[in-house]
Amino acid sequence: MTSGILDAAERVFTQYGARRANVEDVARAAGISRSTLYRAYPTKEALLQAVLDREIDEFFDQLDLVASDLPPREAIVECFTAGIALTREIPLLARLVETEPEIITGIGGATPTSAVLGSAHRVARTLRRSGATMPEEELYVVAELMLRIAYTYMLNPHGTVDMTRDDAVRDYARRYLAPLVH
Repeated sequence: MTSGILDAAERVFTQYGARRANVEDVARAAGISRSTLYRAYPTKEALLQAVLDREIDEFFDQLDLVASDLPPREAIVECFTAGIALTREIPLLARLVETEPEIITGIGGATPTSAVLGSAHRVARTLRRSGATMPEEELYVVAELMLRIAYTYMLNPHGTVDMTRDDAVRDYARRYLAPLVH
């Protein structure tokens, strides 16, 4: 049942945005009562956080697949390129980045730093599996730095480097990010 609720919530949040969506719309889309929805998720914020947690897990699962069998520097290039593209291609992420970016960076009392730090552990593990040999503390700092850069470009893709073009993203990652890992 929880998966069905999250699927319905994802559709509703994508359609209306997080602020305009309401629990009645989600309950109706899931085919359940509001009270059943509230038993599973006591607030709209808790529901949105669960949906985003699932989306972010799927996002990083896709990046793990991209990184598999690549050496660390090439994994950085390909994952950074894929990650920037995925923020435009995943409907809910694209909607929130465009209309409600503060939700991506700090939902439910979380600070942007905690969102970055939570994901940095995942990035560091992926880089370690790709063969990164640097000490754990350094690897974690590099992962956090790359995520902070990615978040910045995700929220504002236009600048000196046009982050809407995969070739420009790939070149940027190869030139500036890949050398950070050994």
